[in-house]
Amino acid sequence: MEKKYGEFVGVDEVHAAIVKEDSEAAYRAETPEYLAPAAEVSSEVSTNNKTTYYDNVPGFNYNTEGVTTITLTLSGVPAKMAAKYLGKHYDESTGRVLDTGLLNPPDTALSFRFNKGADDYRYYQYLKGNFTGGTEDAESKSDDVSEHTYEMTYTAIVTTHKWPIDNKKKGIKRIFGDTDDAAFTADDSWFEQVQTPDTAPKPAELQMTDSIPADNATGVAADSDITLTMNNPISSITATLLDANLASVNITASLDPTKKIITIHPAAVLTAATAYSLVAGEIKDVYGHSIKNTVITFTTA
Repeated sequence: MEKKYGEFVGVDEVHAAIVKEDSEAAYRAETPEYLAPAAEVSSEVSTNNKTTYYDNVPGFNYNTEGVTTITLTLSGVPAKMAAKYLGKHYDESTGRVLDTGLLNPPDTALSFRFNKGADDYRYYQYLKGNFTGGTEDAESKSDDVSEHTYEMTYTAIVTTHKWPIDNKKKGIKRIFGDTDDAAFTADDSWFEQVQTPDTAPKPAELQMTDSIPADNATGVAADSDITLTMNNPISSITATLLDANLASVNITASLDPTKKIITIHPAAVLTAATAYSLVAGEIKDVYGHSIKNTVITFTTA
């Protein structure tokens, strides 16, 4: 089975950040901070479906999505941090949380990751929501230690701020991506800032950085492959190898593990002292960029 279908087998790196501004004009948040070691993270989306009937048959389906409720089971959250995200007062001079019994949790961004399969991850970013709960319980020690975890509930909603999505301005509830997707490159910096469409790495335009043989090369070994090195991971290539008479030569194309090096392998040894042209009709990268009609001409030894 392909690893992109891997199960979720772990969770870690739970981070939180206070949202400083969420308005039509801007979205700003603090730098995410590590919240606590995680035992379990589960989410449930509130949805509703309504079907209307006309002439005694179903006419239209209406689907709506509400909040997403995320339950976090954590080893324990320091009192000062719990106060910060639950909207309670922390007295710096005494180290005490003064709980007035009033709920006023600040808008918060939440991020974490799931282990996916053997060595991949799915990264999550919720842009706006509020923490509630802070369930605490304990029992007397006995011959066996019964550990009790700390449970918090995070309710995620859509941002007020809107970004261009599918040519329309839309708010965002969450962003997520898989490390087994070649287009996803943000895993090393995911928790350095709250992720938005503005923080996504902008991939460079697709370019060919090298070819072996080089264009107009001579004395090329007749049994050698042709390699093209690109600056971005490649998703597809259409190419044709033509001899001096413009006859097509059978070839196969393959990618290395980085998907940046394309190897063109002729099905048979090329004819000596003959000019050939590799015509790459289109090379497309994982970001949707492409270059077309690239020609590399060389002569065999």
